[in-house]
Amino acid sequence: MSNTVKVAVIGAGMMGKNHLKTYKSMPGVELVGVYDIFPDACKAAAETFGIKAFASLQEVVDNVDAVSVVTTSVTHCEVGLFFLNRGIHCLIEKPLAATEEECRKLIKAAADHNATLLVGHIEQFNPAVEQMHKLLSDTSKIRSLTAQRMSAASGRITDVDVSMDLMIHDMEIILSLVKSPIANVQAASVKTKDSPMGKDYITALLQFENGATANLTASRITQARVRTLTVTTDTNYIDMDFISQSINVHTQGRMPYVNQEEIPDWMHYGLKGSVEQLFIPTNQPLTAELTHFINCVNGKETPRITGQNALDALRVIWEIQDKLGFSNNEYMSLAAE
Repeated sequence: MSNTVKVAVIGAGMMGKNHLKTYKSMPGVELVGVYDIFPDACKAAAETFGIKAFASLQEVVDNVDAVSVVTTSVTHCEVGLFFLNRGIHCLIEKPLAATEEECRKLIKAAADHNATLLVGHIEQFNPAVEQMHKLLSDTSKIRSLTAQRMSAASGRITDVDVSMDLMIHDMEIILSLVKSPIANVQAASVKTKDSPMGKDYITALLQFENGATANLTASRITQARVRTLTVTTDTNYIDMDFISQSINVHTQGRMPYVNQEEIPDWMHYGLKGSVEQLFIPTNQPLTAELTHFINCVNGKETPRITGQNALDALRVIWEIQDKLGFSNNEYMSLAAE
């Protein structure tokens, strides 16, 4: 393979156009074309970016080294397998697939054909998340995490519930931070007139085998956009905002005394505290993600979010759905119609 990677985007929706725009500006990448099952959308995207509108997936295979699969979730397995089985490197947007069997097929196809499989959990490329990984080293023991990802209703995603749409971002990040098997999962949902089944506001409580806990809330009925993660460790409290890409580290100290025995009991409390606001150079996570993908294709890096990482997060989401008495299958069925 030459240093220039030939790529195409499969799917000309809003996110597909974001991929097209980003690839178009990247060095070492030749954006060859786009494919979509809707010819008019495909043609419009091709004209916007000055690229080829492919008429079939086979035509894409004949012209590229790698693709971004940015189609509806129910089609990820079929489209991904088409390319991976032909040795074409794939970035597949989250969720990886609709079932564990489909996920395993994709993982196996990538391994069998020596093709890169990167799953599009874009928040791992948020610089604040990257900094959080550095902060939470082995020297800091995680006690508990709280993630909130909430916003108002949107027509952007219609084929998955809020746990698969929004909560899965935080789920994958939390699993990568805690690095411990889950011992117990509990979940509850809010039922409203607009969401009678409670699939648009879900809270989950996880307990890990190492003793840590995590509380996750995802909402599509909240009249404010919230994207936060807080972590309580044995040494400090960290709050992170995904939107502002910022982190504050709170630490409580104690006043040093020469002779501890002379201090009355009522004075044994935290006497000083500090808040450290970290300086984090901001970036565009999608640019970072696609750059990482191209580096993986060129053998310079290994996928940060593997098929197995994505499957591990999906397994917890599926358990949450089971706890709530509903599954994602009905959403997938609607998307397939």
